[in-house]
Amino acid sequence: MDNQDLKEKQSKKFDYKYVIIGVCALVICLGLGFCSSTKGIFLPKILAGTGLERGPFGISDTFRYVTTAVVNIFFGTLVMKLGIKLLMGLGFVSLIGSMVLYGVSTELWQFYIAGALLGLGLAWTTTTMIGYIINKWVKKNRGTVMGFILATNGLGGALATNIFMPIMEQSVTGYKTAFFIIAITVAVVGTLAVIFIKDKKLDIDEAPQKKQKGDDWVGISSKTAFKKTYFYLAMICIFLTGVVIQGITGVFNAQMEEVGIAPDLRQVITTVSMIVLTCTKFITGFMYDKKGLRFTMTINYICAFFAMGLMAFIGPSTIGVILCFVYLVLADVALPLETIMLPIYAGDLFGRKEYAKMLGICVSVNTAGYALGSPLMGFVFDIFGSYVPAFYAGSGLMFITVVIMQFVITSANKEKKRIESELMAQENLA
Repeated sequence: MDNQDLKEKQSKKFDYKYVIIGVCALVICLGLGFCSSTKGIFLPKILAGTGLERGPFGISDTFRYVTTAVVNIFFGTLVMKLGIKLLMGLGFVSLIGSMVLYGVSTELWQFYIAGALLGLGLAWTTTTMIGYIINKWVKKNRGTVMGFILATNGLGGALATNIFMPIMEQSVTGYKTAFFIIAITVAVVGTLAVIFIKDKKLDIDEAPQKKQKGDDWVGISSKTAFKKTYFYLAMICIFLTGVVIQGITGVFNAQMEEVGIAPDLRQVITTVSMIVLTCTKFITGFMYDKKGLRFTMTINYICAFFAMGLMAFIGPSTIGVILCFVYLVLADVALPLETIMLPIYAGDLFGRKEYAKMLGICVSVNTAGYALGSPLMGFVFDIFGSYVPAFYAGSGLMFITVVIMQFVITSANKEKKRIESELMAQENLA
């Protein structure tokens, strides 16, 4: 067999990365679609079934997000020591425990434990873990692949909304049945994921080159990053993004109910939102591969700016419902800032040198924003009797954030060029 035949045979060999991509998409569909995205539609039913107040109950999300933030700081170390399979397996066990607890709990402290388990499970099965796996297995058009995978969040959320909302409308305790169904589904998908997910060593011919575009450059160490002003500005922006987007979009269903939008219409709006989110996540990844970080991020933040303010004007009138749909399109363009853009930030701003560690830090800081945003919205409602003041404040913060991020990207690009020039100079000397 000559070299040409050998090359053709190798080219026809099935690439296992497609199995990895499929499994990752299924995991995101379940983890972010069923376990996370639909929690907003559960909130009014849980409060009605238990008699708990919004503010204190919102602290369960604080436990969730603080847990995610803390464990993500150590993600790089944990995944190296335990491996992908074991860490994901532990994550799925945590998700199962969380769903069961949400279904049986009646006291605040029980919901707080459920929130912590949810945070632990999502930390080891969703954005951080999937970003790490895809970074190992996919070398071309990584943004588009991540966009496709994270887009299944929207499909999962749309599917879950249409399955569980009718169940919850049947009785005041219908949400309990929904949580038990999710727990069983997690067990099945978790088993499949652990079976099919494989670790992958970086091949010599896949090693990052000295001069690369986007998120595939050689990178800087975390020690170097910690000395850069733009690192801290980026973390502040990522944190504020978590506070605003998670806090405000998280109460969208509650706000629709608060202003008097009918349950059937809320279900339609929520379903459409999930479907649109599926498209916007894929488009965000594709847009990054074609247009780069600055262009993509700016579009996301501009939509966040308008969406947060527009939320104050939704209502049961014809105009109010139209504004609901306009809001959900804008918000769904903004939402990738807290999912697909985090692995992109880690790679594009800081490179491949300590990718796992920088990814963990980015997700941790963003999630810390969730920990503040979720209960903050609850307390705003308890104090003012409305979420509206938070909507206006969130819109202003998004404007400030997008301005700061322009400086961050410019500074990171200068650092990237400096390092690439030094490497080229060393290569020429050699």
